Amino acid sequence: MSINVIVASGNIGKDAEQRWTQNQKCIASFSLPVKQGFGEREKTSWVKCMLFGAKAEKLPQYLTKGIKVTVTGEFVMEEWTDQNGGKRSQPVIIVNDIDFGSSGNKQATQQHSEPEPDYDPSIPF
Repeated sequence: MSINVIVASGNIGKDAEQRWTQNQKCIASFSLPVKQGFGEREKTSWVKCMLFGAKAEKLPQYLTKGIKVTVTGEFVMEEWTDQNGGKRSQPVIIVNDIDFGSSGNKQATQQHSEPEPDYDPSIPF
């Protein structure tokens, strides 16, 4: 048995982007910095975080540059072929839960529940 769960925390690099598929499904994405190594060998990489469905529709307005979040989700490698025919890849977290801020109060999105219409980040949903 294998488990695919990743947790990443950091300040959002730029405002979340929201788009709609041809089938009218909402997708939102933002990026988080992930540090690797330490000292002189410390390196920062950016990982793409993706939200789908109700989360993608309702949360992007709160996912703005500089906001601290902690995400928990599934790790995948997104792969594609660029315009020049080269193979490209990017690490992606498919977000299941998201916590806002560093106050220690957890505001996690639950996989099967939707946020209230008037979203308040201090109230769990």
